[in-house]
Amino acid sequence: MRKYIAYYYLLFVLLIFGAFASMAQNDYGLKILGGVSFIFGVLFLIQLLSSVTRDKETDRLNLIELISLILLSAILAMRVFYIHFQFVEIIFAVAGLTLIGIYLIKLSMSWSAISSKNKMLAILVAVFHSSIIFYTISMTIVPFMPSMAEPAGGAGFVLLIVFSLTAFIKNKLMVDGEKLSPFRFVYRFKDRSVVLIALFLIFTAYMGFTKIGVLPKMYSDEFPQAYFELVQRAESGIEKPMNGKYRHEEFKEMYDRFISRQGEGKK
Repeated sequence: MRKYIAYYYLLFVLLIFGAFASMAQNDYGLKILGGVSFIFGVLFLIQLLSSVTRDKETDRLNLIELISLILLSAILAMRVFYIHFQFVEIIFAVAGLTLIGIYLIKLSMSWSAISSKNKMLAILVAVFHSSIIFYTISMTIVPFMPSMAEPAGGAGFVLLIVFSLTAFIKNKLMVDGEKLSPFRFVYRFKDRSVVLIALFLIFTAYMGFTKIGVLPKMYSDEFPQAYFELVQRAESGIEKPMNGKYRHEEFKEMYDRFISRQGEGKK
């Protein structure tokens, strides 16, 4: 994963830039965010193909993690560009649940491998993985159990703070005759855990700052505000589809026809 660090860094910069551009009421901000989500998916796809073609005995957990992340990134990009298709929420949930399962397995494997060598480090790694698990639960259950999503995200944030503070205090732990910082230890993982934590932390900071009024919400003038309210109702699970369609999909179709007629009238 290390050879992709420069690309991840650039994407993080673009993510923050797009968010601030959107908050400053520049409509291109959301397009940047959608593009960043799409590029994350492409980057994960490149890593997937590289793993399959390079390694004869490919780590199956690594492959499943990458497939889940590709699906999640693609669906998030489609949400930004208002692209919706049937069963997209179910696909998103399956990908999220798969990612949760992957990190539960990683937590168990890490505990088995480290606990006999250094119990404190094993606990810290378990807390680190648990943070990712709770954050992913928060992201996955939004359309189905919106009331539980925020507490799950809060639990992930608390666990991340516990890991960070403890790792800062216990910054030198002995493992196999080598003194290691817990931060360096998790950085050595050959998965996307550090990338996921960074992304989740950015989203947590944004949600927290908007809630207390320090930062404004993201802005788009592509559709009327009523459209976004309908989208939010669909994504939060409040509204169920009728005849295979959500109200925001019908609204968008009618709005597009209205704009098309207006353009023809001006001609």
